[in-house]
Amino acid sequence: MINRIMIENEIESLKKILEETEKSLLKMKKEVPDGVSLHAVRHGNTNQYFLRSKLDQTSGIYIKKHNIKQAEALAQIEYNNKLSRLLVDEITTLEKMRNSFPIVDPFHGALDKICDLKKELIHVPYINDEEYALQWINQNYDKLDFREGTQEFYSKKGIRVRSKTEIIIADLLDEYEIPYLYEKPVEFSNGTIVHPDFTILDINNRSEIYWEHFGMMDDLEYRNNAFAKIRQYESNGYYQGVNFIFTFETTKYPINSRSLQNMISSLI
Repeated sequence: MINRIMIENEIESLKKILEETEKSLLKMKKEVPDGVSLHAVRHGNTNQYFLRSKLDQTSGIYIKKHNIKQAEALAQIEYNNKLSRLLVDEITTLEKMRNSFPIVDPFHGALDKICDLKKELIHVPYINDEEYALQWINQNYDKLDFREGTQEFYSKKGIRVRSKTEIIIADLLDEYEIPYLYEKPVEFSNGTIVHPDFTILDINNRSEIYWEHFGMMDDLEYRNNAFAKIRQYESNGYYQGVNFIFTFETTKYPINSRSLQNMISSLI
């Protein structure tokens, strides 16, 4: 269902693209002569490009191959100019749509018109993404215990995890406002129950992505168990980059926090 928040997110996204487009446009305009445009013709089997001033009615000055970057810049300037105008139009249209939406969604608007005693009997056929995420994040599940005496690691939001790398992952997920649950159980088709380190909510598809971090790959037995676990996920329909993420590190090759950040930001 399209709602105000979806429209606002799209407006914000387009505004960022518009800003970058206009910045690029200003930079490129400094690299080409003032008051010229690109004229293109097809000559035989080749394309020919010319510098043309506003007052010039002829083809203009021929751009030789070794100056092709100048032609590319002029073509990009023309495109960015047209793109900027269309982005402004699109943003304006979306802002009008956003302002025409009712503040209260119809599903809860209808519920508000029902007396409280009847509300408990009613199934609402749709909830918005924000409420869905809130219900998902507040679900109850059986968590794994921490062995007594083991070192304690906590994320910035106070979630206890099992390693320094898991602190980094948890904090980055929180930074990018990606809902997750720690060590939520998953039952495979053969009845085996596993507890992926992180279960991430894919709000667009209202589905879950499981993330396992293998942090002791120096150890042979641990490494073999890790690969066996990955095979288990695969045999149950969970594939790397689709609905399953696995990361790993060794003493010699620790996790790269910048790569983690780039990967997590791509989940948005």
